[in-house]
Amino acid sequence: MENSNYNFKPLEGYENFEATTQIIIAEILRRNLPFEIIDADNNLLAVKYNNKEYIIHEGTISDANSLIAYWISNDKWMTRQFLKRKGIRQASGILLSRNYQPEQLNSINFPAVVKPADTDHGIAVSTNIQNREDLKLAVSSAFLHSEKVIIEEYFKGQEYRFLVIDEKVRAIAYRVPANVTGDGQSTIKQLIDQKNKGRGTDYRHPLLKITIDEEVQRHLKASSLTPESILKDGEKIYLRNNSNLSTGGDSIDVTDDMPDFYKDVAVKSAQAAGLNIAGIDIIINDMKKSPSTENYIVVELNAPAMLSMHNFPYKGKNRHVEKYVLDSILNSKQIKLKSQD
Repeated sequence: MENSNYNFKPLEGYENFEATTQIIIAEILRRNLPFEIIDADNNLLAVKYNNKEYIIHEGTISDANSLIAYWISNDKWMTRQFLKRKGIRQASGILLSRNYQPEQLNSINFPAVVKPADTDHGIAVSTNIQNREDLKLAVSSAFLHSEKVIIEEYFKGQEYRFLVIDEKVRAIAYRVPANVTGDGQSTIKQLIDQKNKGRGTDYRHPLLKITIDEEVQRHLKASSLTPESILKDGEKIYLRNNSNLSTGGDSIDVTDDMPDFYKDVAVKSAQAAGLNIAGIDIIINDMKKSPSTENYIVVELNAPAMLSMHNFPYKGKNRHVEKYVLDSILNSKQIKLKSQD
């Protein structure tokens, strides 16, 4: 088993809120600000500051981001247009509607990526597609979740989440696909059970449990393994391709290691859509290489930015990002009032 400093404890009295909302509530309590829970099931609350009320949904959705900025980031194809306007590199791609013509797929080069245009948490995203048959299956799956589907070139590398708040990068997490490391004695299933301790089954926890589903079974089979196989001491295996925390991935804090070049890209990406609070997903081919335009692509922008991965990573520092987020939210109306004078 590899070492981890993951130490999340639910906020007493607010355990049923998503972890990101718990983090914001904890900061509100630290500042002794009056607040009201409007709808606990929807993580909706109101906080008062300087005789003004601020509505916060899911910890980060607020007046800090404009409606148009939120709308842009919520549509992956629309996001592409705004990134393109600012010269920010992204994978080449096409947009399909339900009545698309089969010949539209003839221009696709493999490997490829397929994703719905307006879903999150990695829903129906297929990566590293190698042939036309798998491409068609992936497109059909994506259309089950969206009216529009994007096909992009596959860019090899590691995916990082940059948290940008008011034009500054406050935290960066490297998201690693679900994995286990052998100890020479435990089965893969036992290793998964050990790693799942302290993890949750939904977003009330920063890290979620690894589930042995069909995708995990396929990955194991491809390596001639089963859940009952015993890994060598120190042997690490990945259990799926996608790095989403919702499927048991790990968040590793790399804020201090990231070159400024990519931090600047993240800030410019947020600015492209007018976002003051944003999670920017960037794939970097090799962080050790000299930074360059050819070494990265921006994947997407996230207005609802998950904070818990930065405060409670599987490995690394707690970045205490909630203080910057709440400052941004509480300053949003002040700035608007000044601009109207």
